[in-house]
Amino acid sequence: MEDINCHELPHIQVLAGKNKQGPVFEALPARQIDTHVYELLASPGLTLNLARGDVVNIENAMEPAVVLKRGGNFCIQLYADEAPQADVLQLEHDVRTQLGGTLDGQYQGNLTFSVPGHHGLGNVNAPFDAFRERTGIEWYFANIYANLDDDNDETLLDWWRQD
Repeated sequence: MEDINCHELPHIQVLAGKNKQGPVFEALPARQIDTHVYELLASPGLTLNLARGDVVNIENAMEPAVVLKRGGNFCIQLYADEAPQADVLQLEHDVRTQLGGTLDGQYQGNLTFSVPGHHGLGNVNAPFDAFRERTGIEWYFANIYANLDDDNDETLLDWWRQD
């Protein structure tokens, strides 16, 4: 995966969710492919079900982006008030060297990674588990579950399987 400078790229607004004040949007770097159709150039830090490389349709900004084609990456998100920078740098190095993945975003202790899905679901855990053991910060896959509206439904999308 090539490194990109997300600050210099065009950004689109995707619906990340809703709170008491109304809709919450996240700005993501993207390349426009067609009218309302974009390729994501980084994995999101808030929005679920999307990852770097996905081709999405955003015809209605008040609805979640519709994935037209998976880009082949897991989006892994970590949330914390703060994270020791030395541990973040170690995690970034480990993800890059062990998995060919990238750190796509960091805001304080919140981190977002893209990891190629060809590794398979269980084979990407090692660097993230080691980070959790060092810092106590949990991590999770943000684009693998079929039913985002039900926290108890763990049905997998299985888009990464190479059957």
